Amino acid sequence: MKKYFSIAILTVMMAAPMFLTSCGEDDLIPDDSQEQVMMEWTEPFHTKESSVDDVKAFMASSMKSYRLVSETSTVQNVQLAYSTSNPNVGVLYSFSNVTGQLYSVIDTELTTNCTVIINFLLDHYTLVSSDKASLQYCFATSDKSMVINTIKVSDNHFNINYTFVY
Repeated sequence: MKKYFSIAILTVMMAAPMFLTSCGEDDLIPDDSQEQVMMEWTEPFHTKESSVDDVKAFMASSMKSYRLVSETSTVQNVQLAYSTSNPNVGVLYSFSNVTGQLYSVIDTELTTNCTVIINFLLDHYTLVSSDKASLQYCFATSDKSMVINTIKVSDNHFNINYTFVY
């Protein structure tokens, strides 16, 4: 009996740190549900034929909560990836490697902020189509030179895609 009792105490002592650390408030993985809903949304830079330097200047001055996490260059394109303190929220800019001009912007946001963002887009662009259940909206500029699509990518996130029409 003493042998089993010692093994039981040893097992509890080994398991206790696992349970205590997993229940702490200082989790390393960000919990998206704890994010506050934004009151105002800053639209990412999306000017047709802009350069990498134009985007970097805008991000440094207007979107200070975002930081450049990656700058990659391939034969086809150059991409700038920006992220907030939540690594699941960010903006991806794509530039043509031939012309050096911006051709695509993808902004990933929390679904808790979708109402503020969709309302902003409704105020500034023409609504082409919508499906509220899947957060699929399609907007266009008045001159039809840019299309903005939104789509839910997970329970916690959705994308806003800016595509230039040439």
